Amino acid sequence: MVRKLYKPYARPLARVVTGLPISWEPIFATANHIYYAQTAVWSPCSRFIAVGFVTSIEIRDGVTLERLHTLTHPRLELGQWLSFSPDSRSLTQFSHGHGLTTWDLQTGGRISVIPNTSSWYFSSAYSMNGKVVAAAGFSDLGNSTVTVISTYNLLSGTNIYSYISEGHIVAPIWTRGEFLRFTTVKPRSITIWEIGFTSKHTLAEVESLPSPDDTGSGECVFLPDSSWLAFILQGVVLVWDARDSKYLLNFACGDRPTGFSFSSDGRFFACGSIGQGIHLWKESPTGYVLHRKLTFRGDTTPLLSPDGESIIMSNNSDTQLWRTTDPISPLSSVSAQSTKKPDFVLAFSPDKSFIATGRLGENIATIVDLKSGDPRLIVDTGMKIWGLGVTANTAIVIGEGKIITWNLPAGDGALDARANIHDSVRTTVLNHPPPFPGLSASISPDLAYLAITRGIMGGLDIYDMSTGKHLVGATAHMYQPWFTRDGREVWDCSGGQKIIRGEGSDIIGLEPLYWSGTPSGGPPWESSHGHKVTDDDGWILDSRKKQVMWLPHHWRFDKPCRIWDEQFLVVFDRRLPELIIIELDE
Repeated sequence: MVRKLYKPYARPLARVVTGLPISWEPIFATANHIYYAQTAVWSPCSRFIAVGFVTSIEIRDGVTLERLHTLTHPRLELGQWLSFSPDSRSLTQFSHGHGLTTWDLQTGGRISVIPNTSSWYFSSAYSMNGKVVAAAGFSDLGNSTVTVISTYNLLSGTNIYSYISEGHIVAPIWTRGEFLRFTTVKPRSITIWEIGFTSKHTLAEVESLPSPDDTGSGECVFLPDSSWLAFILQGVVLVWDARDSKYLLNFACGDRPTGFSFSSDGRFFACGSIGQGIHLWKESPTGYVLHRKLTFRGDTTPLLSPDGESIIMSNNSDTQLWRTTDPISPLSSVSAQSTKKPDFVLAFSPDKSFIATGRLGENIATIVDLKSGDPRLIVDTGMKIWGLGVTANTAIVIGEGKIITWNLPAGDGALDARANIHDSVRTTVLNHPPPFPGLSASISPDLAYLAITRGIMGGLDIYDMSTGKHLVGATAHMYQPWFTRDGREVWDCSGGQKIIRGEGSDIIGLEPLYWSGTPSGGPPWESSHGHKVTDDDGWILDSRKKQVMWLPHHWRFDKPCRIWDEQFLVVFDRRLPELIIIELDE
């Protein structure tokens, strides 16, 4: 009786057909940006994050990433450094070529503007009363680049003095009592210096500590309270304990390292690498031990909050926040390894009962039953996959100049069946296969035509699916092509080609199309039913703007990484270990 009464109201609005917990990451919050983010910084109290753009700065909450303030400036700021005051109540922007601008974060008004500075800044520190700020940066002097520390009175808007260092200053510079301190590093020596915030105090050496024989010439970060030095040497991230003359971490990144940071107490250390994501290390009696592996889209420096509780990565289009104190996920290492995997390829059956999935250039194709979410057939194709197709009865694989077809097992109970090239039922050879590697293919919605790109050399070819006959070709720099829903155009993210037909169904030519127009029926990342994904908070909305489902942070990607097909939404990216398939309630 209860079921009959309430079943219409209890029906879920969305169903995740496939997308296991292996696809999740412990991302606590995500902020998407309309413009490219250039820099980001934590406040000393770890409660706020400032993200700098070309013509604005956003102040965001350090827990939710909610936007609290937007500070605008009329100039184009292409090189900038941001710094909060010690009490986190004001923010100073250090800009190459445009000087210093300080805002009051409670009112949003400007406190001071100091023009005409020419350094590329990388660190800053405030005096105890917050009235004077010192900034370290690189400046051109003749034919060489020198490291300069300049101090400024924020109330009067004047430059107090500039000091040109003879050695290589490493981040950060910091305040000790009434004095400013900084560190220079050279082979076998780390030197800590002290100078006043005003010109009445002269430079003095505070302490000299041993360093390794070679610290490289790249990025270095010094942790003042512990006297630990982090640096990169030939693709290896090292952390050196200068007081005990020993290494705390020796980690080979593999691909190019992107940067690193300490928490203020040294309890956590984070380093990034393009090929291996973000590695978060935790202090132990024997040095640093791996705490977690995280994935992030793009090339950025991980920024630990001063209290070590959180870590952010800010890329061109978004900022993501993790909590460092969360327990280690046993599955986190799986998604971190997915960064080197190739792109996904996929295709729905016309009746939306199956989806064929695989990875471009690999040889395993999987046919998923969309009703149950289980694999119906897993095929070892024996060749590199260029594209896929599926019908109610067959699986179609395009690769290496051939179109190969397999029959799907009959019956709902025939799941997770395996097949290989010997089980195929038909092979169609392309009469003029493209000669270049790195190819990708797409099948028209009516399964009549095949579009194949020519890889790095550029080009597009259209074939007849039933015979493999080459119909027409054109010079077009396309990557992964897709047919529009009416089958009259072929597009990728860079542009398209209109299919020109002759008498009957013959194809006689291709005509270039550009994104100034609109693909017929819309691109695949636009829903034909009026659904959409909100970029700011990750909600799926129906045609009436009603919230249907909230996407987890790690499932949010740019529009070209989403495909809509009637009631289904597919989220995919090479960094994910699998496709995410969501069925929406009609």
